[in-house]
Amino acid sequence: MGLTIERVRFPRDLFQSRPPEEKTGSLKLQRDGANEDTHILIIRYQFHPLLIVPLTPIATTAFELLIKRVWYRSIARVRRLRSARSSPDTSTTRASPAPNLPLEIVEMIIAHLVYDTNSLRTCTMTCYSWYLAAVPHLHNILITHTNSLDRKFRWPNPLRHMHALGLFPLVEILWVHRDYGNDSNNNGNLVFSSKQFNHRILRQTSALVNVQRLMVDNLDISSFMPRIQQYFKNFLPTVRELVLAEPKGTRRQITYFVGLFQHLEDLEIHYGVDFSGEPVDNLMLIPPFAPPLRGWLRLSHLTGVGLLEDMIYLYGGLRFSYMALCNVEGTKLLLEACAETLKELELYPTDPRGEPFSGNFRSSS
Repeated sequence: MGLTIERVRFPRDLFQSRPPEEKTGSLKLQRDGANEDTHILIIRYQFHPLLIVPLTPIATTAFELLIKRVWYRSIARVRRLRSARSSPDTSTTRASPAPNLPLEIVEMIIAHLVYDTNSLRTCTMTCYSWYLAAVPHLHNILITHTNSLDRKFRWPNPLRHMHALGLFPLVEILWVHRDYGNDSNNNGNLVFSSKQFNHRILRQTSALVNVQRLMVDNLDISSFMPRIQQYFKNFLPTVRELVLAEPKGTRRQITYFVGLFQHLEDLEIHYGVDFSGEPVDNLMLIPPFAPPLRGWLRLSHLTGVGLLEDMIYLYGGLRFSYMALCNVEGTKLLLEACAETLKELELYPTDPRGEPFSGNFRSSS
């Protein structure tokens, strides 16, 4: 129920030091010289008609003190505001110099905190310029699981969350991960196939336009054929590093998939199985591009040489500068293909093929 005080009538000598008429909010005070002994408070309620209440001298004095208190507090507030506007340098609290630092200095500070998530979150709350410098490092990695126990991290829930926040343009590393410890629980899928996509997911992933490192575990390449470019088209121009763990498909399908990334520099394949026989239809798969492949090559537990032979033949040779090999059957073939460009070679003492390979390497050098 709303209350509004329209008018108060007091004796003549009540406002001797005040103007004839004063207003405070919705309160209006007037002098009435008709009758000095009349004290009437007119109150109007929102849902009731006019109500007239007589005031005693004690109530009049209390109301007068309340009006004076409100009046002087308002005057003091106005004076403080005027003094703050006229002389801002006299304020006891000074603004932080953080927003005034040059952008180059801010970026150097943030660069030392790229692996400290808590500090980066603190920097985002400092000011807007620090937020712009720190937020790309917080959301540059997107990890989703194909068989996670927690639905929050299972494909495609992390993608939906980041897409709703508009953070996809900041993602530079995408990892579709399989947690091998959860295979016995049968949560999610053991392979990453075309069944994990629908029209909505394809539309959301189209916003991933800055991914430079793509990591996929148990990628079932054969399930995406022959329209594999429609699923990965937004990654093809930007990806510079491709990591495949236990890829599923024939060697020609894997070679075709790698050849889709026209600017690919680094390649990493783990636990790749080389098939002795190749279907006749797959022999017609010709990669649309011959990626540069001038960076790192990391291979582990790769049986057979068919995959490496297809890459050398269809890409016009290999030009890797750095190689890390472990239990790779075609090691000698790789060394011969990259003899002119190879700068660094990493081998592992536990490599079951390391002893015969190391002897051949010493004799060839």
